[in-house]
Amino acid sequence: MSDRIIDFNELKNKAKEKDVDKFEDYIYSMYYQMAEGKINMADFSKQIMSYMQENNISQDKLINIQKKFLERYGFDSAMLEEQFKLSGLDMNSLGLNYSNVKKSISFQDKYKDKLSNKSISEYFIKNEKNNLKALLENEKVILISEKNIDLNDNELNEFLCSYKKILEDKKIQIVLCENTRHYEY
Repeated sequence: MSDRIIDFNELKNKAKEKDVDKFEDYIYSMYYQMAEGKINMADFSKQIMSYMQENNISQDKLINIQKKFLERYGFDSAMLEEQFKLSGLDMNSLGLNYSNVKKSISFQDKYKDKLSNKSISEYFIKNEKNNLKALLENEKVILISEKNIDLNDNELNEFLCSYKKILEDKKIQIVLCENTRHYEY
């Protein structure tokens, strides 16, 4: 009789070639949908979670599948893990664990009718006239300051003119949020 102990979790989480093939096909189909603008990153994450549930894949098995997938394209997962460790990170501590992703997806589903994901740029101005943050989203600019905003600020006006030129001189809508307050909840 053998003294070897069988670890069923290790067997269950082992990535087989057919698992990697199926995952690769799935990932590429989603990349094409993203390229066509049919889905965004939030949808991408939701679909990965659905894929895991439909195929009864644990988080550990998905990590193993992803490692094999990367190895197909010349990435050494051991080298990647070592680089993460050198930078002070752990592959499993990136905040992308199953329960966190599931909470995020649940939140997105609950508020999906009133919630949208957008790409916004931030710019900061701190001088003798203003201390503010400018949020840029297409033709909309939101100026946020804990004090009154001085619209005669040369730096602010130069910034707004430069931004307007990027938008090919379209009119920009500027929203002022003055005397803002912050608190922790």
